[in-house]
Amino acid sequence: MGGMVWTFSGTGVQVVVQLLTIMALGRLLTPAEFGLMGAAMVVVAASQIVSQIGVGPAVIQLKVLEPVHLRVATTLSVTLGILLGAIVWFGADAIAAFYRMPELVPVLRAVAFLFPLNGVNTVAGALLTRELRFRLYVALEVGSYIVGYSVVGVVLAWLGFGVWALVGAQLGQVALRATVMYFGARHPLRPSFDFRAARQLLHFGFGHSMAQIGQLFSQQGDNLVVGRWLGAAALGVYGRAYNLMVMPATAFGRIVNRVLFPVMSQVQDERHRLANAYERSAAIVALLSLPLSTFLWVVAPELIPIVLGPAWGAVVLPFRLFSISLLFRMSSKISDACTKAAGEVYKRAVIQFVFAGMVVGGAIIGQRWGVGGVAVCVSIAMGVNWLNMAQLARKVTGLDWGRFTRAHVPAALLAVVTGTAALLAAQVGRSAHLPAIPLLAAAGMAAVAAAAVVAWMSPAVFLGAHGTWAWREMEALVRRRTRAGARKAAPEAETLAPAGKAGQP
Repeated sequence: MGGMVWTFSGTGVQVVVQLLTIMALGRLLTPAEFGLMGAAMVVVAASQIVSQIGVGPAVIQLKVLEPVHLRVATTLSVTLGILLGAIVWFGADAIAAFYRMPELVPVLRAVAFLFPLNGVNTVAGALLTRELRFRLYVALEVGSYIVGYSVVGVVLAWLGFGVWALVGAQLGQVALRATVMYFGARHPLRPSFDFRAARQLLHFGFGHSMAQIGQLFSQQGDNLVVGRWLGAAALGVYGRAYNLMVMPATAFGRIVNRVLFPVMSQVQDERHRLANAYERSAAIVALLSLPLSTFLWVVAPELIPIVLGPAWGAVVLPFRLFSISLLFRMSSKISDACTKAAGEVYKRAVIQFVFAGMVVGGAIIGQRWGVGGVAVCVSIAMGVNWLNMAQLARKVTGLDWGRFTRAHVPAALLAVVTGTAALLAAQVGRSAHLPAIPLLAAAGMAAVAAAAVVAWMSPAVFLGAHGTWAWREMEALVRRRTRAGARKAAPEAETLAPAGKAGQP
């Protein structure tokens, strides 16, 4: 619970900073420039998975970790990072020709330097996660993002560097993160090609990488289709809508991977504990995501111009369509952590490749109706994947469909209440011609007030057993932190008191 609090608070800070950065960059850069960087990041994301070959998660999941494992993991990730960076550098012309974007070539050659940097960072980040050093991990992650994007990226965009502002932001963030993560973890860097350690790492790591490749195509396949068939400007619009929708899911995914995955890995042989943890986590995720989905749908026409600027009105429709699938994205992260902790990486990989096929196929069909059509088809694919991942997690834990379904009922009822309250407040505000920011505030306060009232009146119905448990645990954690802070402050007060008296006349 403490790890969740630290990771959630740090991720929350990063989301706020990310949102402010997007607001600034959305006003300084064009959709075509965002689309150009989006096309490059498809290649970067694909190559990074291959370069790391799952050694980071393998370091976390291994029951017994030896120094030779760390040396072999570092050797493998750095070597493949250098190799893939060279492949992207020399293959930039062919990749740009596929996209029909000749201006993409120098961007690809610049981002090729990301691969060896990420290879260095792989083992350090995994080691901090395995040791549950969440406070340090979050501080380094958030700090490097702020320097990379909020400082380097925004300054370069303001100076008129266009897409190179995004390139510089990405390179700055990754370089700084790799440096500070290493000094935080201090793992051995001496190369090793020990066969036994490599086999232990790669047995899990290869299966994890296969799942990551499938996940990558499920996340980037639609961008590839939109970029190739609808152009860079359409990709910029689609990418902004998608990224804004998945921002909460991505933030939550970081929390799950950094906290639940290592914790579940420690009890991977205790099936009943995995089942209870999975059910409780799924219920709490639903309580967070479903009310948020309804709120985002209601306020999208006012939210998008505030976040991105008045020139991005075309983002409203795909953003609304994507908001429906927020539960699918967030809940799938829970299933993912559970199945990874149990070692079911190869079955997970099959599901991810099926999902990727549905996303690419749906995007090809949906592009006939523009970005809205792609958003609809991709959202349907997300729903099917959510059910497939839940089925695999159920088999791993032994949880039946009845318990899984009942865990989501309180969240659905709470979403109806909060969505209705937000809609009524928004409609009143629109009728009164309120500006966007006051209207958003009114809708948000109405939704929060409605949720608080029904949760107080009937917590069993609108929070359920798991939501009530989470609320009580959070209260207990806050009380413990407060008491600890008071005990720490008491000796300081005692030492200061005599000094104060001595200074009196």
